[in-house]
Amino acid sequence: MSGWGFGKKASEKEKIKDDMADYLGGLNSCGDISYGIYSELFDYTMDLMDKMYEQGKKEDLDEGEENNES
Repeated sequence: MSGWGFGKKASEKEKIKDDMADYLGGLNSCGDISYGIYSELFDYTMDLMDKMYEQGKKEDLDEGEENNES
């Protein structure tokens, strides 16, 4: 993780997204993927990670409610 622009208090979500951005950037830098592919993958994966994060929070809340009902 490059950590560019991230303080020590960056959220885990942002740290994971930064790792993915570094990975995709590395693939582009090495010529394994073109800039066009990099750009599309970057936009898609960042949005997907945000959706996954929100879904995980929702599932945690749902599980918490189920445990409270028992």
